[in-house]
Amino acid sequence: MTVERWFIDSETGTLSDVLLCPPDFYTWNPSNDIAIRTLASGARPDPALLKQQFDGLVALLEKAGVKCHFLTPEEGLPYQVYTRDSSQTTPWGTVVTRLMRPERQPEARSIEAFYGESAITARCTEGFVEGGDIHIIRPGLLAVGVSGGRTTIEGAQAFMKPFEEAGWTCRMIHFPEHFLHLDVIFTMVTDSLAIGVVDVLEDEDLAWFEAQNIRILPVTYKEAMRDMGCNVLALGEGRVVSPSHSRRINAMLRDNGLTVLDTPLDQFSQGGGSIHCMTMPLRRASLKD
Repeated sequence: MTVERWFIDSETGTLSDVLLCPPDFYTWNPSNDIAIRTLASGARPDPALLKQQFDGLVALLEKAGVKCHFLTPEEGLPYQVYTRDSSQTTPWGTVVTRLMRPERQPEARSIEAFYGESAITARCTEGFVEGGDIHIIRPGLLAVGVSGGRTTIEGAQAFMKPFEEAGWTCRMIHFPEHFLHLDVIFTMVTDSLAIGVVDVLEDEDLAWFEAQNIRILPVTYKEAMRDMGCNVLALGEGRVVSPSHSRRINAMLRDNGLTVLDTPLDQFSQGGGSIHCMTMPLRRASLKD
């Protein structure tokens, strides 16, 4: 029996396979600042609209040539839909991450069931590290966000170790805990272009990105926290999936030569996640090819 070994070596190589989870039990959980503020406003999620928006994202991905794979949703795991966090595809296969929040830790069951024991190459056991903080930028370059709230220094160091041993340049990006994950304030859209909240990222980190020949298009604090505007998914070949409500950001991306495939996702962004959170790339074409 041949074991399926998934592979990525970048955030932006052409995407062929992705992991999602239907929002059967998704709701806005007051476990992050964005959802807390949404609930305080009196808003509540619409189950029919959630399903419609999720199905629309799947249809968009499939039309773009991406094969969609799905976890089996479990009752009592409302944030299982954010598949980015619970595992991480690497150049060497699948790593099961270690989620910080106790209510999210049982998500490991569906991850184990999807991949199967023989396909898992490693498990994170030191500290905590979540996929929304992991950016395998391009071959040889890795950034891991550390807020202490979801990913800890110990977890980031342990995750980076095999990359460092393979000669990769690795960096921890520190930011305030209320931003939740790095992909709330920074995401790659091509191998040398990103969008990010430059007023939040530290000057030293901005200088590091510049030294790696990465240009960052500016996103505002409000766009990041209200709209999850940084939380986009690169499909490769100059294509990016972005929420349709991020009008200024989408126009900025198009002005910089990208093809933006937009889709309504406000039911998810109000809960503290969006397209990047909802998708774990399983296979991308190598940027070394």
